[in-house]
Amino acid sequence: MAQPFTCPHCRAHDYTIILTGCDVAGATLQEQFTWDEAAGEYGSGGAVILESESVENEGGQALCTACEKDVSEAVSAYEEQQAG
Repeated sequence: MAQPFTCPHCRAHDYTIILTGCDVAGATLQEQFTWDEAAGEYGSGGAVILESESVENEGGQALCTACEKDVSEAVSAYEEQQAG
């Protein structure tokens, strides 16, 4: 069983990858809307790509979900370790 990624800053295991300058082809997107009773309107967390034929991007960054620090290099090292 593989070991989870561990943030080098706070030791959490969850992270988010943010790609910028994306050109996505053949994508299926999902967007979830939730009712905010206090505001009297729907809110959305944004669209998520469920699948695609191709994704090209200009750059990206990985952020720890817990401490929100840049963990791009640590995630790259983790992914290389898992592939090897």
